[in-house]
Amino acid sequence: MKKIVRFFIYILFLFFSIIFFDLTLNLVLPEKFKKSIGISKNYSLKSERFHHEISSNINVYEFWGDRKYKVITNNHGMRVENNNPLDKGKKNIGFIGDSFVYGSGISFKNHFINYIEKHNTKHNYLNLGYVSYSPSIYYKKLDYYINEKNIDFKKIIVFVDTSDIQDEGIFYREDKKGNIVRKWNSDREIQKRNFKYVFKNYLKQNSFIFKFYEIFYVRNNHKGPTECLVNKNIIKNFKKYLDYERFGYAFDNTINSKDWVKLGQNKTLNYLSKIKSLLDDNETEMLIVYYPSAIDILENNKIKENSKHYNLLYTWSKNNNVNLIDTHEDFFKQNDPIKNYKTNHIICDAHWNENGHKIIGKNILNYIKN
Repeated sequence: MKKIVRFFIYILFLFFSIIFFDLTLNLVLPEKFKKSIGISKNYSLKSERFHHEISSNINVYEFWGDRKYKVITNNHGMRVENNNPLDKGKKNIGFIGDSFVYGSGISFKNHFINYIEKHNTKHNYLNLGYVSYSPSIYYKKLDYYINEKNIDFKKIIVFVDTSDIQDEGIFYREDKKGNIVRKWNSDREIQKRNFKYVFKNYLKQNSFIFKFYEIFYVRNNHKGPTECLVNKNIIKNFKKYLDYERFGYAFDNTINSKDWVKLGQNKTLNYLSKIKSLLDDNETEMLIVYYPSAIDILENNKIKENSKHYNLLYTWSKNNNVNLIDTHEDFFKQNDPIKNYKTNHIICDAHWNENGHKIIGKNILNYIKN
């Protein structure tokens, strides 16, 4: 019995010694070196104000389905191709949105922002987007960058994805402090979670043990729709592998009858108006980009005037004297819906591939040049 007790004491001592060494080593290592170790998931942090955000000054790999690519961020936590200082002699154009703007599944060299920059070097182009952001977070982030970080923008280009309606209708709300939180958690629960996340955020970025655990976990449990990826060359119905309800509300009356759609639309319009007011106060031009979802393309919904999402953005833009950059037609160049989807989207995914990003880049570039 004593041997067993001694064995467990030894194991416990070894365990805490490893943790102590791990954290002590990270205290003396340079920040730049530490933030080049791990994967992007290690640096996706909980945020008291914005619900979540990506860490600044990272240079690591990200895995998306069967894709692997580098993610680099600057000192503001904005995704960039190279972490070079902003040119203070140029005016800034900011792009705000969710994972489509962030660039999930795509190397930054193939991102629409990089395409624009290569063809027009007159401005700094800043990527303000991140995964699962929505209009409430867009507003809070823009207010933060403008009024606290004192970044001056010439234009802000807003991407309102179809999935934003579900995010606003089901997932997000403001707490009593005006922070963006999960709708189903009380303010008291949020306070407890934020206290816990301070430690978790530190470990995610500063513990090799934690980083290696998350690398192993991601590579073995989050490989995306594996069945779809394996059979992507023979699959005819990609819709069943996408989140139909999340991306399909624009043309589907069954989804449109759900309470969260109306709530999400109203909240989206409210936050767009707040963004417009914020930008007007700072003499910054606001633009909105419309694009069809992957579900719309696979359903061959070519008539945009029948889209609830298009009409929502078009009507608001017209009523508020905001220019709408419409990319709809460029995503329906071919007669076959599956060909249109495969041409412009990552297979088994809702996000744009290299060609999809090029479509977005060309349309925005045309506006900027004109």
